[in-house]
Amino acid sequence: MGLAGMRLTQSRLAVLKALHENATRFLEVESLQCAIQEGGLPIPLPTAYRILVEMEKARLVQSTRRGARVLYRQVFEEETGQPQFVCTQCGLAQAMGDAALIAKLTRCAAQQGFRMDPSVTLVGLCAACTERSSSS
Repeated sequence: MGLAGMRLTQSRLAVLKALHENATRFLEVESLQCAIQEGGLPIPLPTAYRILVEMEKARLVQSTRRGARVLYRQVFEEETGQPQFVCTQCGLAQAMGDAALIAKLTRCAAQQGFRMDPSVTLVGLCAACTERSSSS
């Protein structure tokens, strides 16, 4: 056994390595596939998708949507259950990290009869992309 009960295979390790090398960004599956192939292991796109879905179920990977596209990134133990800010342009991901705000949101949700999913993703532009778009 290996990754959260999954059998260790070359393909799974290659996907995890590509995610780890891009740890601060959400990436499209095609970008991950290219990174893996540059490392010398050809993985078909359906296999990459399947591995990512397995890893997401095992909570090793987090996904978010950008329009119709699904993007993925590795989840580190200290980030588990943390809301994320995600740049819609470059995919940069950053944990919200404000425990007081998270607690307030959780209480507010409970008052409305909801249980908040801590994996919430807030999207917008990061500082670098904001600067690039304003100087264009």
